[in-house]
Amino acid sequence: MSSENSTDTCQNCDTATDLTLSDAILKHNVVDVCPRCEKSVFYIQRDFNQQVGVGIMVIFALLGLVCVWLDYPFYFYVCLGAGALLDLLLFALLPEITICYACKTAFRDANLNPDHKPFDLHVADIYDNRSKG
Repeated sequence: MSSENSTDTCQNCDTATDLTLSDAILKHNVVDVCPRCEKSVFYIQRDFNQQVGVGIMVIFALLGLVCVWLDYPFYFYVCLGAGALLDLLLFALLPEITICYACKTAFRDANLNPDHKPFDLHVADIYDNRSKG
């Protein structure tokens, strides 16, 4: 496996970072080894801020509770359904991204690697040093 070294600047802190780009990244735009930490354990998820998604559902749930408080219990379910439909719409429209378990680097606009699976809490615990086994 040959690779190419390059340097990039972090968009958040303006720190220069050395990157090692593998052949798969250079030739096929497929992430197989993280250029930042050189680990090879990744997961895929939709390109959407999870905290914003939870916030949207909380807002719809609170609207539903207001409807119950105003004695319109049917609209509670309408609010929850609307929140779920919005979530489903975002899920259908947003692209998937690859994320490194070890350093949390997100790879947008890369071709998906079929070896990468959705988030696995056990694997994340290992890389976050929370796992005992």
